[in-house]
Amino acid sequence: MTPNIDDVRGVLQANDRDMKIRAAIELAFTDVEGKYPDRAWWRRKTTMRAVMWEHSVDRVMQVVGDDPGLEAITHYDTASFKADEKIIFRLKKADRKLFSSNYPTPLANLFHHHPVDLYGHAGFQRVEIVHTFNRFMTKIDWIGVVARDQRKVIWDFELRRGEGGAVLPLPTPPIRPAGETVIKPALPDTGETREKEE
Repeated sequence: MTPNIDDVRGVLQANDRDMKIRAAIELAFTDVEGKYPDRAWWRRKTTMRAVMWEHSVDRVMQVVGDDPGLEAITHYDTASFKADEKIIFRLKKADRKLFSSNYPTPLANLFHHHPVDLYGHAGFQRVEIVHTFNRFMTKIDWIGVVARDQRKVIWDFELRRGEGGAVLPLPTPPIRPAGETVIKPALPDTGETREKEE
């Protein structure tokens, strides 16, 4: 079924899912920045895309866990998400024209060919929730929904932000126990190390 913008927008705005998914993707990028500070030297641009996908899926899984109308669909080596038994969406990085790039597997080629039933979910509308980076891949420029008909974008819209542009909180990883020692690097003028109690 060809995606309808009003149907998709309505399903994603229910329970503020759109804002929660946006916040999850923003937090995923924060995770990537924190865990891979030296990512600028990566030779393959696809490495950043793959790492960001892993963190985005992980963060959106947390949103799914708190919303009975959302369900993760894991298949082969990827994941998609079902919303209210009407919409299937997947997470992707897109270029400035809002096109995602996929290795041309049969499933990837069929995702935007809407007369074809995928994953045994006939009648579902399939869209991508994408993020775009700035040219240096140091900041997310846009997070939104894109509907395509094969190689043609038929519509798109940006996901809403929390009130005042605030990011909605999601569960955070546990903090290290107090008293754990952190070793700081040697000071350039003394050669000594510093220890700090957290």
